[in-house]
Amino acid sequence: MIAKQIKGRGFRGLLEYVENKEEAELIGGNMSGRNPRELAAEFRFSRQLNPNVERAVYHVSLSLAPGEYLPDDTWNEIAERYLTGMNFNNNQYVVYRHSDKDNDHIHIVASRIKLNDGKCVHDGWDYKRSEVIVRQLEQEYNLEPVPSSHEKLERTASTGQHRRVEREQAEYSKGLREAPPEQPIKVKLQKIIDGATTDHPTMSKFIERLLELGVEVRHGLTRNGKSKGISYKLSGQAFSGSHLGAAYTWTGLQKHKGVSYQDISDKQLVHNAAPAKQENSNLPIDTNINTDTTDITNSKRAHQQTSLNRELEAANQQDIKIVKHLLQSGRPLEEIKQSINATLTERTPTEIRELVMKAASELQQEHQKLIRMQKKQIESER
Repeated sequence: MIAKQIKGRGFRGLLEYVENKEEAELIGGNMSGRNPRELAAEFRFSRQLNPNVERAVYHVSLSLAPGEYLPDDTWNEIAERYLTGMNFNNNQYVVYRHSDKDNDHIHIVASRIKLNDGKCVHDGWDYKRSEVIVRQLEQEYNLEPVPSSHEKLERTASTGQHRRVEREQAEYSKGLREAPPEQPIKVKLQKIIDGATTDHPTMSKFIERLLELGVEVRHGLTRNGKSKGISYKLSGQAFSGSHLGAAYTWTGLQKHKGVSYQDISDKQLVHNAAPAKQENSNLPIDTNINTDTTDITNSKRAHQQTSLNRELEAANQQDIKIVKHLLQSGRPLEEIKQSINATLTERTPTEIRELVMKAASELQQEHQKLIRMQKKQIESER
């Protein structure tokens, strides 16, 4: 099942759209209106509870895999379960069903303003939360899993990039261009990585090959020797592994590309994650690397590893700030964990727990510091 979310300003136009589609049918919800005019008037009530919310309209479509079909009552159950998971537990909503494609799907139109207190539903990391809920619903209702864009092994170039290439190719064919169109940097990078992993190399050999082809590779390790992720840079453009696709992440390289990490022992991984004392002490160690490897290659590795360590430390500090804000806002622990998982830095459950504990500890220290300062101020005023 695929979920697509959109936030907007006008209920009436959206309701007209979902109802006027061929074979559209209003099948559920918690509202009494039976047409766009009546429903828009009813939605106006929640708008008045919080007129400062500009985008009060929440629109999500839920689509099944081709060939799958669900009865109306099951769709209504799924709609309610999905909205509850997205924290729409006291909001107006309606459910429309469409049969204008070869796949069964519904549209949910809801107000982001809660009826009980007039607050707007928090939308932080809502796309990540949506994917988690969809995967759960697929299991519970025995539906065929449909990978989202975040879960595909290889993410394609954007529609705009494809159109540019097609336009330039047509111009080249007509003799209006001297050279054929260049592929997007993202596509070039994916092909370079594909070519560098055809024989299932070791990680060190893989990195060495990319460096020789002009690709910078950055990866980091925790103090326990576990990976924090991997990123690439080509022609000045940087991409995280997850941005290229699941097959290009640290774990994906091993699972889908056959890159081997067995030549890097746990002890060496921990050593690599430690602060550098020598120029190349942070480099991944490959026991199969020839002794005639050039100093230039080693220097590049040392430079990129040092740069990555700094970026990862900065990413950790930024994530701690986010966790502290969520803790202060009273967010549930599970929601905080999901927020951390949505970042580009890959972490294990233990590392996530440590991050939350560190953020909580810093909050406590800041609170104690504030109390001490207040006491000093009171004493000075006496």
